[in-house]
Amino acid sequence: MADTDSSLEEYERQRRANIERNKALIRDLELAGLSAGLGPVTPSPPAHKRPAQKPRPSAKKAKTVKKEETPVPRRTSARLAGLQAESETARIKAEEDYSAALEKAKAERQRVGGDIKFEDIAPEALASLWRFDDDANDQEEEKVIAGDIVQLRKDLSTLTLFEKFEPNDIKITPDRIYNIGFHPSTSKRLVLAGDKIGHLGVWDVDQVSHEDEEEYPQLYLFKVHARTLSSFTFAPSVAEKVYTSSYDGSIRSVDFTTGVSSEIYYGKLSSEPDAISEIHFADQNLLYFSTLEGEVGRLDLRTPKDVTKYRLHEKKIGGFSLHPRAPYLCATASLDRSMQLWDFRTIKKTRSHELQAKNLTRYDSRLSISCTSWNSDGGIVCNGYDDTINIFNLNDSSTWSESFHAPAELTPSSTIRHNCQTGRWVTILRARWQQNPLDQIQKFVIGNMNRFMDVYTADGIQLARLGDADLVSAVPAACHFHPTKNWIVGGTASGKVCLYV
Repeated sequence: MADTDSSLEEYERQRRANIERNKALIRDLELAGLSAGLGPVTPSPPAHKRPAQKPRPSAKKAKTVKKEETPVPRRTSARLAGLQAESETARIKAEEDYSAALEKAKAERQRVGGDIKFEDIAPEALASLWRFDDDANDQEEEKVIAGDIVQLRKDLSTLTLFEKFEPNDIKITPDRIYNIGFHPSTSKRLVLAGDKIGHLGVWDVDQVSHEDEEEYPQLYLFKVHARTLSSFTFAPSVAEKVYTSSYDGSIRSVDFTTGVSSEIYYGKLSSEPDAISEIHFADQNLLYFSTLEGEVGRLDLRTPKDVTKYRLHEKKIGGFSLHPRAPYLCATASLDRSMQLWDFRTIKKTRSHELQAKNLTRYDSRLSISCTSWNSDGGIVCNGYDDTINIFNLNDSSTWSESFHAPAELTPSSTIRHNCQTGRWVTILRARWQQNPLDQIQKFVIGNMNRFMDVYTADGIQLARLGDADLVSAVPAACHFHPTKNWIVGGTASGKVCLYV
């Protein structure tokens, strides 16, 4: 215990000695004022004497008069003082503007039922737009060597961008183009496009409009849906009407001769519309449509209220296709990572008492499949987010009987690597066959993320890559062949058009 006390006393003596030594050092350095926190230290005199400088005449300073100011409290509450700050006024105005914008956007997304009359477009303009010459002898005048791939490749390599107007001048819709295509006529080139907010744009390629002595593309715009115009098609042998579908749950017919859009179907779920992803005609009166709820519906235009729906997938159907020569055969592409084939000649009920067509076979992918397309020879092309384009050779499919048993799983006859990662701002890439090629060579077109459009045969042989790095400034993600002619059109996210003729 005595040893411990002595060690503490020795430690205390050393501590006090260190304190005294430090204080003496501070005094010697004349830093006592700084150590006490009293302000700056007076600098020590210089070691040598500087030569005296001649004093400069200084300007006479004006005498400042100190103004007496009324003291005001600092950092007081404007609310407690009964005042309203400018920032508060601006905030209230911004909130009112935001609420008004929300109401406007909500009104624009509100579906309009019944007929829509396009009164802002003159009747004579519509009559001129939808006037066609006789196309009956067109195929006879077309000089095509059937099946000559070498010649076809040369012909496609000579396709150039439409020369009269650059793509940046042809803004066919105000928002992102979701689908695009041609009117079937060959005597008059008409390009149609549907956009993200429900517009249907029409470009009369061979006509121009004049404004201030300048020439502009002849464009027409029709607001037919409240949400994304997901697809459009033409009824067989009916040239004056186009049928459109939308995520607002409706299918409409647009008659350009009368300037009237009529609603022929509307589907609704509990609180939201039954969004429609694609439509196709099986014959003159029978229209099929797919939904984002995994169903395919059948609608007879003669009795449009009688709609039959079939449960084909548990997840979204992004697109479907009917066999051109056997329209009872259907191919669907789904978010559940499968493409499946169905036969609508045989219908059964599921355990949940839903109708379902006979399932023939399927192809399973690593990721979701975006679209599928069936050509007139029976070949199928599909592509999806696994960055592949798959081609299936089913040339005998039009002869399948109701009792036909297809293999349980489909195997692609050709697979092409293709970047399909479009992201949020680019429309999903979809491979589309040419419907009735005059050269009898089955071929499809698909957008390329490097701002090109790629053309392939049914054997996976690339025929062309169309693009212009100087004039095409965005990805023509939505693209399509003319049904018979080798004209190709693409649409971008800015609503602009690239036409190769």
